[in-house]
Amino acid sequence: MENRKNKRQTKQKIVIYQTVMSSKDHPTAKQVYERAKKELKTISLATVYRVLKELVREGKIGEIVVNKQSRYDYKTEYHHHFVCTYCGRIFDIDIPICDTARKFVEGPGHIIENAQHTFFGKCKICARKEKDKTSTSSSTL
Repeated sequence: MENRKNKRQTKQKIVIYQTVMSSKDHPTAKQVYERAKKELKTISLATVYRVLKELVREGKIGEIVVNKQSRYDYKTEYHHHFVCTYCGRIFDIDIPICDTARKFVEGPGHIIENAQHTFFGKCKICARKEKDKTSTSSSTL
């Protein structure tokens, strides 16, 4: 009975799912709530948290944790992420798992079902801003 209840397609669940699927910025639950609230004025933050957990459990959306905060991903297939440590943006990185890692893990008989690497650094937007700031300050000397 409980399992069937979780599979129910409520208006809230549909809106939350569509919100995540149309968000390419890996939103937090609060961001999903703010966006979904535009369509469903009466939706609660608690409902958003509950439905996001259901959608992750059902494999319909992905969840990544960055700095102890869950972010939600419209992509459920195998991919990696790059997190800008300056602005906090998260970018999808579509690269295959390297053969060395695959051989090392699968060699003893393990089976890789999913892998996720998260790279941290400065995104090109922040790098450009820093470069512009540096060249502006050195030209004023």
